[in-house]
Amino acid sequence: MERCPSCGAHREPSDDYCPVCGETLTQVHLSEATGPPWHEHTGWLGLLVLVCWPVALYGVYRRGAWSRPTDLLLLGGCLGMAVAWGLLL
Repeated sequence: MERCPSCGAHREPSDDYCPVCGETLTQVHLSEATGPPWHEHTGWLGLLVLVCWPVALYGVYRRGAWSRPTDLLLLGGCLGMAVAWGLLL
């Protein structure tokens, strides 16, 4: 059993927090890298064009690159969905 550096209470080696004082233990990695942000995944943005085109439009805006062919295709899809929703409403 290891001891908490803050209060000296016994703790398990795998604990992220001290069970007594609640102190975050040093040298503990609570999260890990999950990859690029959601707006960098072209497949997800393509799906969002069909499901919720304003979110996809925001994702293309967050990418910041308007000259890539996939971005122009996604923008065209958002425009098409906007027209389709406008005609339905």
